[in-house]
Amino acid sequence: MNAKQMILARLSETRTPPAERSQPSISTIDFDDPVQAFVDALRTAGGEAIFVEDAASLDAEIIRAFDNPANIIDTRTPTSPALEAMERCDLAIVEAAFGVAENGAVWIDPAERYPRALLTLARSLAILLPADAIVETMHDAYARLDFDELAYGLFMAGPSKTADIEQALVLGAHGAMALKLFLTPICGQPNLISPKEKQ
Repeated sequence: MNAKQMILARLSETRTPPAERSQPSISTIDFDDPVQAFVDALRTAGGEAIFVEDAASLDAEIIRAFDNPANIIDTRTPTSPALEAMERCDLAIVEAAFGVAENGAVWIDPAERYPRALLTLARSLAILLPADAIVETMHDAYARLDFDELAYGLFMAGPSKTADIEQALVLGAHGAMALKLFLTPICGQPNLISPKEKQ
């Protein structure tokens, strides 16, 4: 045993066992109306939520909301648009897995259905989200994700924006200039009404 090994051996003998790691206490947020909280947070982030009364009218609602865009890429079926097509894309229609009431973010996982660059290159985004797929906090959101199986995904809250220059908010700085989220009817509830309209 050389000198280095002797020193390490003596250090090992005097080492105290590591303390048990304490678990942080997380205070949960409970929203009286998670859907309305999500809508309000999304509006603050520069986005807009639109309640769709029935699934049959969804496509018409999307076209109307974006003023009849010319170049549309609909990712509800697997698609592999060329880079040139994505650069000319006026509107990309994508689906979100769930939303977060705390901050108005949605989780999007392109998987193998479309190139991830589309989320940045499209001028506007129409995001589809079931009204019953909204969790309250980011802690709840992370609990839904399996990072061992995940290749790529992102939380998106509103359109691209920055306020770095003189604290002035600029939309569309490095991505979509507009983001509108369509809350689709809950399964078994064909006529979805905005929470504000229920009051």
